[in-house]
Amino acid sequence: MSRPFSRTVFREQYEKHIVPGRFNEAPGYYPRYRARYEEVQRCYAGLADPSPAGLLDIGGGQHALLAKVLWGDDATVADVTEDHLGYVRDRGVKTARWNLAAEDPPFEGTFDAVIFSEVIEHLPIPGYVALSRVRRCLRPGGLLICTTPNFYRLRNVVYTAIGKPIFDHFLAPGDGARGHVIEYDVPRLRFQMDRAGLRDPEFRLRQYRHVPNNPLFAALYFLGQPLFLVPRFRENILAVARA
Repeated sequence: MSRPFSRTVFREQYEKHIVPGRFNEAPGYYPRYRARYEEVQRCYAGLADPSPAGLLDIGGGQHALLAKVLWGDDATVADVTEDHLGYVRDRGVKTARWNLAAEDPPFEGTFDAVIFSEVIEHLPIPGYVALSRVRRCLRPGGLLICTTPNFYRLRNVVYTAIGKPIFDHFLAPGDGARGHVIEYDVPRLRFQMDRAGLRDPEFRLRQYRHVPNNPLFAALYFLGQPLFLVPRFRENILAVARA
């Protein structure tokens, strides 16, 4: 049995709690990327147990806060620093400091579900190492939802064609913040999940209406719309698996 999901209720809570919130990104980020957050929460609602669950959000805490206000989940967020997590902590979300790229998890078999969204591409370690650490946070049978940019997305095709770098510099864990140091396609992410000991992985390629800010790239985005009919060129991978 899945949880009920209402787009209207989700958007009301998103506008109330996320858009005006104080997180890592600039304020304009959250209205622009609402569709991705909505997709993740819809997926979570369809796969999580109906009763309130123990949820770990690895990242900025937006998904933890949404799960708490939508379904009353016992939500925790873990990130490399807690400096930016006061906003969600004030709203009842537990917080923890965890440098996933360099440290073993501070939790063992604790959570019913983990949302690992837009993080793995920032980690300068093999994906299976990070995913193994994440798996250890889950109870047996626990749910993992992982999202990450698709390596073959149109943006990367254009960047390659014009000689613009796709990735940030690859530094050792702990050497400071970084952008995307690696991106995955479905076969590579499947390999990493299998090696991490996750089971029953499923992959969905998704295209959201996130128009680039750069006018040139925005024009190319609209011209490239027919390509999004081919899953290979879509922007994001949404993967689900079980511990």
